Amino acid sequence: MILLKMLKTFFCSLALVVLSVLYVGLLLSAGLSVLAGFLRTFGVDQIKMGIWYGVDLPVMFSIPFALLVALLLFFCATYIKRSIVFCLSIIRI
Repeated sequence: MILLKMLKTFFCSLALVVLSVLYVGLLLSAGLSVLAGFLRTFGVDQIKMGIWYGVDLPVMFSIPFALLVALLLFFCATYIKRSIVFCLSIIRI
């Protein structure tokens, strides 16, 4: 029984590190996506947005596309946060 508890704690601590990095990365990517959408709309030509390779997004759709991508990233981040809370609860028990 103690061995099983130690294994659970070990694997959850490893998963906690990976999930934390993923969570922070998703939040940073969502913020950068919104920032890039606004910057591209207001004249920064170096930022390229496309749906597929070789298909550029029109400038007027930059902010809605960036907000959609950010919304999807925040949605994924909420489920990653739930996994982090679950791993923390296993480690504390």
